[in-house]
Formats: sequence, C-alpha cells, structure tokens
Amino acid sequence: MSTCKRHEDDQSGFTLVEVLVAMGLLTVVMTASLPAFLSMLRSSVSTKLQTQAKNLSQERLEQMRDLRFHVDRQNGPFLDLLDIYDTNATTSSPSTTVTVGGTALVGQYISSAAASAGEPAGPFYRIGASSIAGAPGFTETIDTQFLAPDGGVVPKSRYEGNYDSQVVGRDSPPSSALGVTVIIAWTDGGRTKSLRTYTRITDGRPQAPVIQTQARAVAVDITSTAADGGTLRLQGGVSSADGAQSSGSSVSGFASGALATRTGTAAATGTSSTFSLPTQNVASVNNSGAQSGGLGCSWYGFGATGVSNGTGDVSSGLPKAPSNVDSTIPPTLMAGYISNNSGGSCGLLSFDNLVGGGVARVLSASDPLGYEMGAAPYVKVADVAGAGTSISGSTYVSSNGLVSSPQKSVSGATATALQQVTLLPGNPESGGRGLVSVRLLSASVDCTSATTSGALGAAVGKYQFELGWWGKGPSDLTFIWHTDLWSYDSSLSPALVLVSGPTWDPDHTSLGNSSKLSQLISSPGLGATPAVMSTGTTTGLRGFSDGIFSLATIGTLTNEPVAGYSSVKVKVGELTCVADDQR
Repeated sequence: MSTCKRHEDDQSGFTLVEVLVAMGLLTVVMTASLPAFLSMLRSSVSTKLQTQAKNLSQERLEQMRDLRFHVDRQNGPFLDLLDIYDTNATTSSPSTTVTVGGTALVGQYISSAAASAGEPAGPFYRIGASSIAGAPGFTETIDTQFLAPDGGVVPKSRYEGNYDSQVVGRDSPPSSALGVTVIIAWTDGGRTKSLRTYTRITDGRPQAPVIQTQARAVAVDITSTAADGGTLRLQGGVSSADGAQSSGSSVSGFASGALATRTGTAAATGTSSTFSLPTQNVASVNNSGAQSGGLGCSWYGFGATGVSNGTGDVSSGLPKAPSNVDSTIPPTLMAGYISNNSGGSCGLLSFDNLVGGGVARVLSASDPLGYEMGAAPYVKVADVAGAGTSISGSTYVSSNGLVSSPQKSVSGATATALQQVTLLPGNPESGGRGLVSVRLLSASVDCTSATTSGALGAAVGKYQFELGWWGKGPSDLTFIWHTDLWSYDSSLSPALVLVSGPTWDPDHTSLGNSSKLSQLISSPGLGATPAVMSTGTTTGLRGFSDGIFSLATIGTLTNEPVAGYSSVKVKVGELTCVADDQR
C-alpha cells in the first residue's frame, strides 16, 4: 500500500540536468550553423541589390528611348534625347544639370580619356548622378558616344567645338546613332560594386509632321492647247504657302502677280517672291511692267504686277508666312496681284491659243459659230483707270506657341477678280461685253486645326460671285445682257444664295444668227451654279480646289490636233487650305 502511494505523488518533467544538457547541445548546433546562415543572408541582400541595379539601368534606358532623338532647336522648348544626354561637344563648356524624375543629372563633355572603370575611351559625354531618386545608396553614370554607320565612334574632329544642342544652327548631331553605357554603382558589405550595361539608340523612328499648314490661291486660271500640241496656261493673282514641323520647322512660299507657261519655252513671270526656309531665303524677281507674248498681245498679255509681304519665318520655331502674319487681325496676307491702269491695249489679262501655228475660225456667216466667237483674244480682262488692284490672290499660314491655350494652326486664302473676266470678247452682237463674263467680288477660305484630341478642325468658305451672259432666253423679249449675283457663306448655311438674276440656261439662250449659247460655251450646262466648298473629314484639303466657277468654250481653232483640244477653259477662285496640328 505504501509503495503505491509514493508513485502517485511523483511529478512528471525534465530534471535540471536534462535541461542543461539540451541547452548545451542547441548552443553547439547554432554556433556551427551561424556562419552559413549569415552567408545566406548576405547573399540574399547582394542579390537584391544586384536586381535593383539591373532595374535602375533598364529604367534609364527606357527613359532614353522614350525621348525623340533630335528636334531642331529652332522649334522652341522641345526636350529631346540629346538635350539631356549629349548636350554639347565643347571642352570649355561648364557642366550642365538637368533634373529628370527627381534625379539631378550633371553632364560634361570628355574630349579624350582612356577606357576605365567600365567607361569607354573618349570622346564621349558623361552624365553623373550622385544619388538616384527612390534608390538611396546607388549612384549612376551615363556615357554617350556618337556612332558612325559601321558602328565605330565618330571622330571628334567632325563635331568638337561646334556641336551644341542648345544653340540654333549648331544643334544638328554628327550622326543618328548613340552608343550608351549605363553604370550603376553601390556599396555592399564595405565593398564598391557596379553593373555596366551597353546598348545603341538610333534615330530610326519615322517622324510624322506635328504641324501641317497649306494655302493656295489663284484668282484667274486660263488653259488651252495650241495647234502644235503644247499646253498653254495663264494665271493671274497667284499665291501659295506651306508650313510644316516635324524634327524642324519649315515654311515655303510663292507669290506672283501673273504667270504664263507654254510647253517647251521658259515661263513668263510677273513680279514674284519665292522662299523655302530655313534653307532658302527670299528670292525676288522684279518684272513689274506689263508683258505680252508678242505683237498684238499674242498669245498672252498681262498688266503691271506686284507682290506684297512675300516673306516667311521659322525663327520662333513655328512656320509662318508671311513673316508678319500675326501682326494684324485678321491675319496679314502674302499676295500676288495685277495693278489697275497698267495693261494698255492688252488689258489686265489677255489670252488666245493662236501661237504655234493655230488657225482661227472664219469670222463670217459661212461659220456661224466662228462669227459669234469673234476675233482673238478669246479671254480678256479690260484695263481700268485709277489706283488699286483688280486681280489678286493671297495666302497665309501660322501656328501659335506651346504656351498658348488652345494650341492651334491656321491657314487661309483669298482671291478677287473685280473686273469682268470675259470669254469671247470679240462677239459682234453684245456691244463689247463679250459672250460670257464672270467677276469674283470677294472670296476666301480659312482653316483652323482641331484644338482637342479627336475633334474636327474647322473650315469656312465665303464669296460674292457674278455671272453675266449675252443672248435671248426663253422669257426674254429681245437680246439682252443677263446678270446673276450669287452669295455664299458656309459658316451661316451650306446652301448657295441666288441674290438676283435668272437661271443659267445656255441650251435655250439664242444668239443673233439662230445659234445657241451652248454651241459656243460647252460647259457648264443648264442650271449650273458656283461651287460649295469641300470640307474634308478631320483634316485634309478644304475649299474650292477646282475653282468657284469654271467655263469652257468649244474648240477655237480649225487645225486643232484633236477635236476639242483648242477649247479655252477659265476658272476663277481656286482656293484651298489645310491646317493640321498634332501637338
């Protein structure tokens, strides 16, 4: 009984000796494994630092590739790859500092140096960052070198002392490829470590124009074909302007009071101005006096010509024509014109197609149409006394600055032909008025780029136009002169407005010898009206590309090379514009 009681009173557990032995054994085991544990911990930290360095290097290269390789300095404050990472090649230049993503990048051109510590041999441009935002303990060095097409380094003799990305005219790089070395350094366990990454970045992406502006104006355009097959063309009031911006800004323009061209011969040009900036400055031709193609004004004649504001400008980094386009509201225009009281017997404009051996139709009853056609010239704009201009075409293009709100580009064209442009002025029945005439009292087209992404640009066309013709219509009691006056303003209504006058009906308009007007004027036909403008879609050409109104005679020669070739075609008011701005 007593034995059993003692057993029930015992307490289970470890004795002090057992605990001490266990602790001793654990200490021995931990002491033996501690170096391996610490080594593993250090390896984990080193791997993490190495991975972070790789990420920093990759981030830098991605940032560099996201920048446009080069944008001309003349364009204004556009930041490109070279502005930051290869700023200049001037040994005497002080260091430059640019902050990118919170990291201050300090740059300096190195003319010559031996390859060392992962850096290439000179010449190269060195960027240093003593600290990297968001990555304490890391430093960064970025070296860039211009590369030739064969992959070698471009010799410094080709650009040292001249290249500077911050100076207009000196910012063009010596090549379109960079060798890029990125070195990330850090301290690990008291030792300095580094990671070197090398790649090439080229200017291989196509650079679509950021800005496209264009305007065209021809007040009067007359064409035909001579008996020898040569094309004849006479234009009055001519102006054109084109602006663009991609890697650089450019603007070109041409303005002339009159221009006569014939296949195989030199063009006859009135006073004119031509430019293509920044490469070609304004070149002017001062042929201000009246001109003709020969005796009796054959085959062309035009009065004294002039040009106003025949200049352009890209110095602000934006394409503008004329150079003072923004000095007034509405914009100042670049114009080519024919002056009044200057053409003499040839008038302000005169045209026929008898040159090259052409034989005119017979002016007698044996050829009723020849009789109604009358003698050459076949198109004429009579001279007018007094100062001023009757025939003029003008254009403008412009874009506002980056700080403007909203950013936009604009362009436009205008034209006038205030004196009647008369077809077949030798008609013997109309009392010197000719058979048909047109006047462009005013005409304009203006384009504005979209100011928000995805929106449509705007275009507005306006004109006042007069059409006149001789004959006896269905409701006329006798032969009279008819006059239509048309008005159009696309900003108010897409429809034309016939302000006054009857319907154009050449098929039923009789002439004195029982012929019809349509037998001499082949187009347009019954019910023809002036054009309404083409507005395009989101961008593109807007306006009156085929003229506000067009007329064509029948063949005027008896020896035309092909039937109908000697038809004389007249257009007035060829006006178009383009304004596209992707900034």
